[in-house]
Amino acid sequence: MEPINTLTDIYCIFGNPVKHSLSPLIHNSAFKKMNINAFYCAFEPTSISEAVTAMKTLNIKGASVTIPFKINALDCVDIIDDHARDIGSLNTLVNNNGTVTGYNTDGDGALEAIEKRSIPVSDSHVMIIGNGGSARAIAFTLVKKGARLTIAGRNQDKITALSRELGRHGPSSAILLQNIEHSFTKDVDIIINTTPLGMTPDIDNSPLPDECIHHHHAVFDIVYSPNITKLLASAMTKKCIIIPGIEMLVNQALLQFKIWTGLEAPEATIVRAVKNHLRRIN
Repeated sequence: MEPINTLTDIYCIFGNPVKHSLSPLIHNSAFKKMNINAFYCAFEPTSISEAVTAMKTLNIKGASVTIPFKINALDCVDIIDDHARDIGSLNTLVNNNGTVTGYNTDGDGALEAIEKRSIPVSDSHVMIIGNGGSARAIAFTLVKKGARLTIAGRNQDKITALSRELGRHGPSSAILLQNIEHSFTKDVDIIINTTPLGMTPDIDNSPLPDECIHHHHAVFDIVYSPNITKLLASAMTKKCIIIPGIEMLVNQALLQFKIWTGLEAPEATIVRAVKNHLRRIN
């Protein structure tokens, strides 16, 4: 990779907090491997609107968007990709000469992680825990693939509202997290946690009690630090198929890189960099 100079393209992530983010590691390792004169950094703005304005002013070429800005970013861009509009949240921005377009690669990143294991999505019953930007992206992507969805969370109004939106595309219901019992999850095929429960340093927490996990489940946790969360560890004891969050993280980043550069990212390089980093910190 060339030294940073006046021709270096700048990419970044907008979120708060983002000190833990692996996105700079992922994209900078890709830029270096492919000898692209670009640099990716992290910003913690207090306002996504001001961040997008700064993006235009400073000619930042592209940005990732994460918590808490994924939904509010919709009101700050000039163009919204149709899939992202259906989802109702953004995780990827492209700045084309002052015109910013918003995309969402989270859902497709999650779908690819599921399909790599030959897990059927069509006609499967998927329980998604959470109702934030990532939950929306995954839910809308899977319901369009023919999945039956249950949205689980702690806020009745929020999970009911999301379930109703999803209902325009396919079967969807809502359940309070505290009401989930052993018998209910027997009918579930795939469990996906999109909440921070179990994330470092709160590694002893899990969104579900062990008795709600059955051997036939595929269990997906989008938390990637630690690599094996308490939820995934419990699923492993039941001989479930598990999907660690690192896979969605990498998949959505590969899609972002393609949107920004038009090039295929070096997946093996990215996976190696992420695994090495997680090994050091865990």
